[in-house]
Amino acid sequence: MVQRLANSPNDIKTMNNKVVTTMIGAAALSGAAYAGPAPVVAEEKSCGSWCDTLETIGTVYSSKENPYIQKVKFFGRAQVQYAYVDASDVNGKDYHADFDEVRRLRFGGEVKFLNGFKLKANANFEDDDKPSGGERKFGYQSFDQAKLSYTFKDFLGLEKSSVTYGRHKVALGMEQHTSSKKIKTVERSGLANKLTDGRGTGVTFGAERGAWEGTLGFFSTDNSGELLTGWDEGVAFYASTGYGFSCGDLLLDFMYNDQDTKTADSVLYDQVENYEWALSAAYMFDAAGWDFGLNAVYGDNGKQSKASREGSFYGFIGLATYKFWEDKLELVGRYAWQGASKDEGIRVNSRYLRRLETISSDGDFNGGRGDSHHSLYGGLNWYMCGDRSKVMTGIEYDNLSTEPGSVDGLTYWLAYRMYF
Repeated sequence: MVQRLANSPNDIKTMNNKVVTTMIGAAALSGAAYAGPAPVVAEEKSCGSWCDTLETIGTVYSSKENPYIQKVKFFGRAQVQYAYVDASDVNGKDYHADFDEVRRLRFGGEVKFLNGFKLKANANFEDDDKPSGGERKFGYQSFDQAKLSYTFKDFLGLEKSSVTYGRHKVALGMEQHTSSKKIKTVERSGLANKLTDGRGTGVTFGAERGAWEGTLGFFSTDNSGELLTGWDEGVAFYASTGYGFSCGDLLLDFMYNDQDTKTADSVLYDQVENYEWALSAAYMFDAAGWDFGLNAVYGDNGKQSKASREGSFYGFIGLATYKFWEDKLELVGRYAWQGASKDEGIRVNSRYLRRLETISSDGDFNGGRGDSHHSLYGGLNWYMCGDRSKVMTGIEYDNLSTEPGSVDGLTYWLAYRMYF
């Protein structure tokens, strides 16, 4: 039995219309990023000037000689995507639907001053609940990051060190250390999103020497503030270190949360509610023209609202990419697996397999929770201006094992990403 969830009775026509709408919106957002007086372009140059504009338009002032203000720049990103999902729930019933979403729309600024200080902040200007049956809202929605840092040079034998306070994104694992501007797949894996998905108020200490770099961080588990929060609820501890070998790069991350209560306003952010502690080890290298990334994860969910969501979790991510045609095209392959000792210890992404349950009247996907989840992704990316302007396509297969039964899904991806 197939239950149709998309609005149009003609699947192919609907899918094509969504693709066209998504790409028109992408072009409009990209154009808005560099709107203004047209630059003078030599006849022999083509789209290179457009790419140069994306790279330079944000910097409005730069002077190393000025002792007060060294640099002022603005930056932003626009990301839109379309997905068609065909899946079966725990009862073997088939469901399919398509989704289009303004994934990210951010704008911010950065000021470097007094030869060491940097103030950086950006905000989200969209809240797209349309894939869940809600509204698509534009305008200021929330702060993404806001932080003040000071960088030392040649301090305590370190080539570079820094201290930063404010609203941070905490990167745990290989995929989360890569910005959404530069990720190779349309969405990160379910395991990567379990590790990190939010922002928290805290202080970090960073250091670099030769091929080594490291970061220590302490974060408030209070999630009640719009910009910065207090320190009354508890503290999460974060550590990250990396070393560049001649044959590849090693990356180790650790997060521990001392907060026992799991209420909506007393946890650091989504990832800490998802676990008590987690350890990630990743290794990135290249061979035979391919770039590879391997990431192993182990952690403990800690105290949860249900005993079936507690216990340990673990997983593995393998990523391979290959660029060709003057680095304009890129093949992408990713395999990800996550498992748990309890029946609901892990969860698939909300985009977009879980959304089928949200918008259906009788679909049972067990909330996307289970004890084993396999994901296989294959894609092709087209780089028009490197990562600053690119089109991403992909096909992803998901298999989730749950106590009520198995969930299988196939997702077709199309996305446009740009930033300046």
